[in-house]
Amino acid sequence: MRKTAFSRSALAAALAVSLSLGSAMAATDGVSAAFESEGVLHFQPEFKATGYALKIVGPGSFQREELFTDQDMLGVSINSLGQLVDGVYNYEISPIKGFSKRTDERAAVAQETPRFEMTSGVFRVVEGKVVLPETKTPEPAYVVNDQDNTSMAKDVVHADDVIAQGSICAGTDCVNNESFGFDTIRLKENNLRIKFDDTSSSGSFPNRDWQLTANDSANGGANKFSIDDITGGRTPFTIEAGAPSNSLYVDDGGRLGLGTSAPVVDVQVVTGNTPTLRLQQDGSDGFSQQTWDVAGNEANFFVRDVTNSSKLPFRIRPGAPTSSIDIAASGFVGMGTQSPSSPLHVINSGRTGAEDEIALIENSFGTQGARDVLELKNKGNPQIAFNNTGNANVWRLSAGQNFIISANSPSPASAIFTLDPSGNLAISGSITTTGTSCSGGCDLVFSPATKIESIEEHAAEMWENRFLPAVGPTPENAPFNVTQKTGAILNELEKAHIYIEQLNSRIATLEAKLSELDSGK
Repeated sequence: MRKTAFSRSALAAALAVSLSLGSAMAATDGVSAAFESEGVLHFQPEFKATGYALKIVGPGSFQREELFTDQDMLGVSINSLGQLVDGVYNYEISPIKGFSKRTDERAAVAQETPRFEMTSGVFRVVEGKVVLPETKTPEPAYVVNDQDNTSMAKDVVHADDVIAQGSICAGTDCVNNESFGFDTIRLKENNLRIKFDDTSSSGSFPNRDWQLTANDSANGGANKFSIDDITGGRTPFTIEAGAPSNSLYVDDGGRLGLGTSAPVVDVQVVTGNTPTLRLQQDGSDGFSQQTWDVAGNEANFFVRDVTNSSKLPFRIRPGAPTSSIDIAASGFVGMGTQSPSSPLHVINSGRTGAEDEIALIENSFGTQGARDVLELKNKGNPQIAFNNTGNANVWRLSAGQNFIISANSPSPASAIFTLDPSGNLAISGSITTTGTSCSGGCDLVFSPATKIESIEEHAAEMWENRFLPAVGPTPENAPFNVTQKTGAILNELEKAHIYIEQLNSRIATLEAKLSELDSGK
């Protein structure tokens, strides 16, 4: 919260003067509740609150917003506003009645009772200096123009209908032979008002007084046209001088155009750069301030969180397909479909490549580390189904007490792969491995070109290293590569059979020699 320092004694004196003019100011339209003291622009709200929100807007894109507590002096240093461009500046003071949060869904979307507690006004900047509207009510002019022979206007009371088949000019600056052009009724003086003074005083007849006001009466006030609720002391409608043509246009079909005279929908906003709707909760009803923008341009349609660094949490790019996001009456959300069949249903027919993913979940945090990127929750085994729509085969991953893979059946009893928390694996079929499992030899030992060590050489190496040469070391309770070990064991087994055959041949040769020796006796 910005606090502006200034002389409290000077402010007290200024407040005293301002309060002495209070009744006159309240009765005079266009008189600003603002004054300048020692380079500080002070504002006076017309109501009590725990805090105030001050907003000043001016030519171009000038905007300044400040928050004040009820203990602060409500003002801003003129120097802090920077180099001010000449022109009219509007300000609003809204009450802040303390901050609270809505406690349930119904309250979060509840329609709040409209509030009207707001002080607003204008000041001008002329040649770089702030000029505030005068606080003195102009004296009514009773002296008529020089062409009249009387010094005071005389009342005319006519107790019958008055019909003028020409034009009428009313006001102290009307002259003889007034040139009306196409004007039927002309008001001509330096304070122009048409007041509707309803004198109803009985029953439930409406009796609100209204007024059409052209321009502020005070010097330095605003050039504007207003509809004033005189009884309520409010001005619900104002058009400032210089407002573009068709700023507000209602056509014969009841369509509202903002910036266009040819609206084609109920409400149409036309501007050259990013037409925007702003939704501003200003704190006047006790809830925290929050401002949202809904806007669109050639780059995107977006929702902007103005209060929180103007973040853009929601965007739609031009050319997005129909039903890119589609919420069905069931509450199901479709992405690429207008008929979602599950709470989130994503369809895409444009991704044809084998590696063209339809969904990508990515944690882009810069520091490397293991993180849960996707979590599935269910009261029971959470499952993932893989459905091949080409052949109707369905594979499922199921995680409960065990991790299970099943085919064409969600029942754990039909599991073809089961892994328990201890790491024990059970499969219902066979294991077939490819790759480098036989790089150590395997059937190559039967090739005539392969030379294998002798039984004695193999035995010497085995006893020296205390493991089978092809298998390698296998420490007790240590993990090992099943595929590699299986190929190595096969290699050793084939060698063993070769050695068996060699030994068998030796035995046969020796038996033959023994037989010859026995027969020669």
